[in-house]
Amino acid sequence: MKIFMCCWFIGLMLFNSLGFAAEAVNVVTQQVKQQQLVPKITLTGSLKAQRHAQLSVLADGVITEIYAEAGQYLKQGEPLLALDSALIKAQLQANDADVARAQVAVDDAKRRFAEAQSLSKQKLFAQTELADRQAAVKGAQASLLEAQANQTYQQQLLKRHQLVAPFNGIVAKRMVDLGEWVTRGQSAFELVSNESLWLDLYMPQEHFSAIDIETAVDVYLASRPDQTFNAKVIAKVPVVNTTHRSFLLRLAITNSADLQVGLSATAEIALKPSAKASVVIERDALLRHPDGGFSVFTVLEDVATRQSVKVGSRMNGHVEITQGLSAGQWVVTQGNELLQDGQAVKAVTQTGAK
Repeated sequence: MKIFMCCWFIGLMLFNSLGFAAEAVNVVTQQVKQQQLVPKITLTGSLKAQRHAQLSVLADGVITEIYAEAGQYLKQGEPLLALDSALIKAQLQANDADVARAQVAVDDAKRRFAEAQSLSKQKLFAQTELADRQAAVKGAQASLLEAQANQTYQQQLLKRHQLVAPFNGIVAKRMVDLGEWVTRGQSAFELVSNESLWLDLYMPQEHFSAIDIETAVDVYLASRPDQTFNAKVIAKVPVVNTTHRSFLLRLAITNSADLQVGLSATAEIALKPSAKASVVIERDALLRHPDGGFSVFTVLEDVATRQSVKVGSRMNGHVEITQGLSAGQWVVTQGNELLQDGQAVKAVTQTGAK
């Protein structure tokens, strides 16, 4: 009795199995197309400022005034700090006096020379004395130029005792304090402008000729996943890094007014399309084997057939098939995970024209 019941159960299971296998499985299919590939490559980098400087003082001295703090926005020409300039101002006053004195000497020498010229025309003045007065004018003019040069030097020296913003930007860091002695070339402030931001990427060397200057690029930020930023290629450096075999690709972010330097960014860069059309299928139609091979299920007269294929480039959810498929065939894109070779199928959704 037990043997009979066991055989009956096995027979029932086998019957159900065969009956299920005979039923058509619902699948989604797509027609294989031949089209020109427009490959894209995705690279990640960090935003950097076109203008980002460590500002240094140009003279030695004691800091007497600090006008800016971290986080403060400055316009070009606004001061950040001032050094003690009392001695420079005193010397500048002396130079101003020297210039005024030299100008008086020039005016007097010109007046005396003009008088001599007038008397010389009347034959009442010696030519030798006339030449001496003309030489006196030139000497006075030379002394004036020297005084003016000394004055300009002191004016520039006074300017060097004040550090101003060389461009519009935000103070990222202050490295000095009031009353501190600083030396020429010492960094005092870090100034960053976010008006023009760059995204520096390192692209594999094989793509150097596949991208052009002014190419439009979509940029995505981890901090703003729902927003797309526009960028364009402004430079590609024709020097390959020997360590990771890549070259520098620089993008300019066009709508970067409210972005911050240092943010992580991802760029999707469209490369030049291939010259010939390729057989392309959706990535979901491709099945990977344990041995590393690939296959797809083709559908003909409602029967699924496993077909080995060789793949090429992958991009935008699509895969290039270099061998094993031809345009016009139908492949299963959904429901192919549990399909068996030769199994009956029913296409519930089809993409493409028969």
